[in-house]
Amino acid sequence: MNVITAYLETMFSAYPQTPRMLEAKAELHAMMEDAYTGYLATGLSENEAVGRVITEFGNLDEVAPQLGISADIAPRTSASTPVSSAMSGPTATPVAGPAKSPVPAPVTHDEAERYAEARRRTEPRLAAAVAMFVVSPAPLLALVTLSTGGTIGLGQDHAVLIGLACLLVVVVAAVLMLVRRDHELARFRRLTAGEFTRVPGVDRWADELAAELAPKRATALQVAIGLWILAASPVLAMSLLAEPAVTSSWIGVAVAGTLIMVATGLVVFISANWAQSVAETLTKTDSNAYAGYAGNERRSIVGVIAAFYWPLVVAIFLAWSFLGSAWGISWIIWPIAGVLFGALASGLSAVERYRAAQ
Repeated sequence: MNVITAYLETMFSAYPQTPRMLEAKAELHAMMEDAYTGYLATGLSENEAVGRVITEFGNLDEVAPQLGISADIAPRTSASTPVSSAMSGPTATPVAGPAKSPVPAPVTHDEAERYAEARRRTEPRLAAAVAMFVVSPAPLLALVTLSTGGTIGLGQDHAVLIGLACLLVVVVAAVLMLVRRDHELARFRRLTAGEFTRVPGVDRWADELAAELAPKRATALQVAIGLWILAASPVLAMSLLAEPAVTSSWIGVAVAGTLIMVATGLVVFISANWAQSVAETLTKTDSNAYAGYAGNERRSIVGVIAAFYWPLVVAIFLAWSFLGSAWGISWIIWPIAGVLFGALASGLSAVERYRAAQ
């Protein structure tokens, strides 16, 4: 650690020892010390840990935006012209350098806490809206198959009309929920767009928040993946255990049950994902932020995929069943779709954990 301290003193020795620079040096020292301790905990030797820390924090130009000292270490242009230029006559004028883009304002701890609280409060609304999109076809599917089989005293045309009305009402309600949520988060748009300067203290707070709730998030993901894999159970049970006549009437209800299980998994996972999303928002800015799901404040990519994956599976199932009169075999779509989605969700989760560890 003495080597790191000496290196830090050398880094700052070329700049005026203003209160802001001294504060930045103390912050950077704390960051380097935390990183050094972390590398030692992973089993690295002292020399290896020192090398890693210097490689990560040894360029002051790179860490200056996080410390808020970009303007302090920027090269200053001389206010007066050189002696040779002054002697050359009154027509000599200094050449202006290229204009520098303004440094975004740093994120404050209070702003970060308010953003986290807003995400915690509105994330269940996002989860409910996504789930409503997934289950919106359920009434239509159930009513159409029940009316076709004569189980309910309702004509097929009336069943389609009522089912479509229910679908549209659910979709409209979900859209309104998302619009209201977006309105509540509008004041934090500069954070979600990455237009801010990172602050080490806020970075540490965000990482600690995510780490504190990581076990709950992992449990929620496990429950969600289990529900997504088991979502094919209602269709399998109806297709394998019931008589063909019963299956043709109640298969829509079974599909609706599948959609409800998928939607439940989405609610469980998305509601528990807010802290991780907040940490990813506050610790990445500009070009490093939101390479994947920027427009949705880093919503879970699993939830985004599920929102169109399962309705697509339903459409394929119905098209095959109705057009090909293949109710006896079309059920095979559901176990295949469930296993594929579970594998996809597990793979994406593994990729997220790998990227977070880098």
